[in-house]
Amino acid sequence: MRLLRVETPLGLFSVLWAVGAALHDLEDEPLAGLPLYPFAVLLLLYPERIWAIATFALAHAALLFLKLPAAANHSVLALMVDVCLLIGCVHALWSGPAASRRRRLWEALRGPIQATVLVVYGFAVFHKLNSSFFDPEVSCAVTQLAKLFRMHGLHAWPRDLSILGFNMYLTPLAEAAILVLLLWPRFVHVGVLTGLVFHIGVAWARFFDFATVVFALYLFFLPWDGIERNAQRIPRWAGRCFVACLVALAATSFYFYGVRMDPVILDEPRWSLQADTLICLFWTLMILPILLPIFSRREPTPGDRRWTGAPLPWLIPAIALLNGATPYLGLKTVANYSMFSNLRTEGGRTNHFLIPAGRLFIANYQNDLVRVESIERVLPDRWPWWVRLSGSPRDPRWLSEVPGARVPFVEVRRTFQSWRAMGVQSASIEYERNGDEHAVRDAFADAEIMRPMPFWERKLLAFRAVQDDGEESACRW
Repeated sequence: MRLLRVETPLGLFSVLWAVGAALHDLEDEPLAGLPLYPFAVLLLLYPERIWAIATFALAHAALLFLKLPAAANHSVLALMVDVCLLIGCVHALWSGPAASRRRRLWEALRGPIQATVLVVYGFAVFHKLNSSFFDPEVSCAVTQLAKLFRMHGLHAWPRDLSILGFNMYLTPLAEAAILVLLLWPRFVHVGVLTGLVFHIGVAWARFFDFATVVFALYLFFLPWDGIERNAQRIPRWAGRCFVACLVALAATSFYFYGVRMDPVILDEPRWSLQADTLICLFWTLMILPILLPIFSRREPTPGDRRWTGAPLPWLIPAIALLNGATPYLGLKTVANYSMFSNLRTEGGRTNHFLIPAGRLFIANYQNDLVRVESIERVLPDRWPWWVRLSGSPRDPRWLSEVPGARVPFVEVRRTFQSWRAMGVQSASIEYERNGDEHAVRDAFADAEIMRPMPFWERKLLAFRAVQDDGEESACRW
């Protein structure tokens, strides 16, 4: 581990945290991560330094904030942890002697980060308790597993998706088991080991950035002294393997996704070799030699205080709890850990087994649905600097379902107001709302679409497309 400059559990967390952040863009859009990579390299060079952790957390949080409100779910989790890190860094620098700053930072964050992770797991399971998730025709558990096989070149298998139906039960059971084991002090090492196996499997569907973030946060469930003792079991070659695999992963991503723009390496009639397979293989070889020795062995630590934490960071799990509950409160339906859950709560209907439709709504956003039939726009010659800084602009995913996409009207307003702010020159839309047809040639001049939205609505609320009434909810991100 000398090559990685890791001396303590905090240093190991820093390395995983920096790599997890970089992997988000190295997944399939490596050039979009250019603003973040210098800060990731800085933290990799100085993983034990409080100032390096704070600098990276500040830069990472700022870039993630620009991607709101429709950031990836693990990006929302990372944003909350970055805020937690910044608070903890201030706490560590302003209290106690300099020699114990790293340990104080760890103890200031340990309880709040554990609670935040448990909240995410809890809602990940709870959101899946709906009729569509357990319908093999539409279940994300089935379609995502099938996507994994196609992604790695097995185009013709499986022919019958129903044989993958077991994953509808395996996924929530695995997530629930991890949650329970992480809460049980005696079996917490079994929980992180189970999570390691589960998320490595999920990572091969190109979610290795999410897995790396989760593995970094798992460290806070383990005692500091126990991690230090288990770290001695890490092979000497693990550091060199980590760096070599990271370089190979980055080179593969840059070449096939940044230069060639085609992930296919070999294309045969029945199978193909994809760049994604190499990337996932490099990631697995990078992670396993370091984490397996730490996660696979329980090191009893008498007097270990699992739920230590400075007062202010405890706000973060409370925010995570509120964020997870937003679909049942009539608020947003995106970036609240409901990814690939098939959950529907919009339009006065729900497919959830436990929460009645609209019973807990505190706002009407989800009930005001429109059907979008067409959208046209003229893009700017050059995006503003703040758009380029956060990577190439990504359209809301519901646009891929136009014509015929059903979405809350507030999402249409947010999208068009966001486009205008980003410099889109003109836009038009045709949609149906409450039985009335609307054809708006200049959406930027339409009083209803451009009705001002508060800052918190524009940055915190985003919505996915809604299935027609009477149909099971399709798998959506």
